[in-house]
Amino acid sequence: MNEHEDYFRISKNGDIHTLSDRIPFNWKELMIWTSASFIFLIWFLGIGVGIFVAILTLIGYTLYRFASWIYYTELKIDEKSGKITRLKKIFDRTQKTELIAEKFDPNRFKYSELTRSGKTKFLMNYRTHKNNELLILKNKADKELIEKYIAEKITVYNNV
Repeated sequence: MNEHEDYFRISKNGDIHTLSDRIPFNWKELMIWTSASFIFLIWFLGIGVGIFVAILTLIGYTLYRFASWIYYTELKIDEKSGKITRLKKIFDRTQKTELIAEKFDPNRFKYSELTRSGKTKFLMNYRTHKNNELLILKNKADKELIEKYIAEKITVYNNV
């Protein structure tokens, strides 16, 4: 099982559910986006300045997408043990593991609204003795998708 979202991934491997914020490095998207920016910038700014700004845009966007592909966070929920764990990863290697809770409780998830760049996003929190900020969700549809997934797919088996 693997649900294909642009900003995060939900997958299940055995008894472990994984939510990951790894943004895929898609060469087609990179080429389409940068080609469109090349054309627009050259048309809007002229040939010399347009090409220079377009090359800077290409480099910046490529570095941003590459960085978000190599450094990411995974949230693992184990149905058998009931543990919820956050992993910080670089190149598929775990750099930091943090146990969030020994016993998973779906009612402990809270979502806080964030406004960034004029857009409303949601911060996914898991409340224990402290507030654990887990993932930033791009929009309300992503938030509702995760809430539905947790309610339907994980809590059914959580009778630890």
